[in-house]
Amino acid sequence: MAVTYGYFGTMGALYLFLAALFCLDRVCSRIGAPKTPELDPEAPAERPREGGTCLALFLISFLVLFLLNDHSFVFYNNYSYLADALLHGRLYVDGMPAYLESVEFGGHVYMHFAPGPAILCLPFVALFGVNGFNIAWLSLGLGAANTALAYLVFTRMGVGRDRRERLWCAALLTFGTVHCFLAALGHGWFLGHVSSWFFLLVGMAFLTVPEHRRKDVHLFLSGVFYACAVTCRMPNLLGALFFFGYILMRYPREKRLRSLLFFCLGAAIPGGLYMLYNYVRFGTIMDKGYNLTHLKDLFRDRYNQMQALPKEEQLAYLKAAEQEVGGPLQLKHVKYNLYSIFLLGPEFTREYPYVIPTLAGVSLTHLSPALYFAVRAPYRRDRLTWFLLATAAVCAVPFLMNYGNGFAQFGMRYAMDFIPYVGILAAMGLTRRPLKSWKVALILLCMWLNMWGPVYWNIFYK
Repeated sequence: MAVTYGYFGTMGALYLFLAALFCLDRVCSRIGAPKTPELDPEAPAERPREGGTCLALFLISFLVLFLLNDHSFVFYNNYSYLADALLHGRLYVDGMPAYLESVEFGGHVYMHFAPGPAILCLPFVALFGVNGFNIAWLSLGLGAANTALAYLVFTRMGVGRDRRERLWCAALLTFGTVHCFLAALGHGWFLGHVSSWFFLLVGMAFLTVPEHRRKDVHLFLSGVFYACAVTCRMPNLLGALFFFGYILMRYPREKRLRSLLFFCLGAAIPGGLYMLYNYVRFGTIMDKGYNLTHLKDLFRDRYNQMQALPKEEQLAYLKAAEQEVGGPLQLKHVKYNLYSIFLLGPEFTREYPYVIPTLAGVSLTHLSPALYFAVRAPYRRDRLTWFLLATAAVCAVPFLMNYGNGFAQFGMRYAMDFIPYVGILAAMGLTRRPLKSWKVALILLCMWLNMWGPVYWNIFYK
């Protein structure tokens, strides 16, 4: 009974909180807050400085995520073990607990996740140790930063007519999608997605610096952070299409080649280190962690046979096995993953709690319907929209072909690879005409649905 009251009470409190936000928005609209003209991405010095707004967004977002977290220690802290290994001059994590996902190669245990988030963990693990640092705190901080960064990117891209519209679009992107759930919980594989967004949005923020303030170093740093996003989630490699498209569409013709060069120079540093990291582990610049995981999950006998071979023969065995049984990405998985993205819903029962978001996840259609406003983006007027659409499509391909849809999740966590681009398109579509109250209500619905995730998870899946 106490659990029942706690669950429905929390969801009711969230409803009242979001209803209060809606009323506050209506009041501010009626008072008539000063409007700013629609922003041109290359408009000169009149563009407002948004540091104060970003700071306020960060603090408010952190508070909301903090309240959605259950404040327990996250034992799925794979990245802490890798950070500790790096601090001791190792790439392998032989002492990592067996319940954490890992792969074996050449007589050592390796974390199969991309290593980027472990770099963010380094100072905290150095100070507090593996079991003294709760990675949930890092996730909360990055998730809050992502809200502020999303607002900054929208501002610099000229999305929305005024601050109010951009605030709501930022809220949709980070609290009206699966990002809210992932950032609030901060488990190992969730932290990978949240870290990926942090690096990606910082890269976008440098990319979209207004022309009158733009320097070569901004493009260089944009490339660095873009590549750091790739070290968190490999599908982000395909996100280069957006960065190239933005330079081609929004930069002066005479500066495009130089800008692309500095962007690529920046990206080469983390990219080169990532390839070196893979070569030392697997003898190839390609990350074979997921390939080994696929073999371990579905063909354990072959995986065990490979472990009996000398290291110099294991890579050849893995390639031969994949030629016979296929790798982690195959066309036969597309049907189910399309179903997961667009149609997979919760289960309904006649018993408490009545609506159950299964561990397989819940589709974007059910949790983030406002993203469908991406179809209303100004495709005829702004050619950048086509680059955004194409980037979203190619970044979705690894998810569509993957042998799993993410599992042990709320929402679709693999959709985080393409949601940033769909989210920008949706923001353009939502603000193509004034952001009326019914659109705000739709954004709030998305926020309420996605806040339901951590509430349900903390009560029923702990």
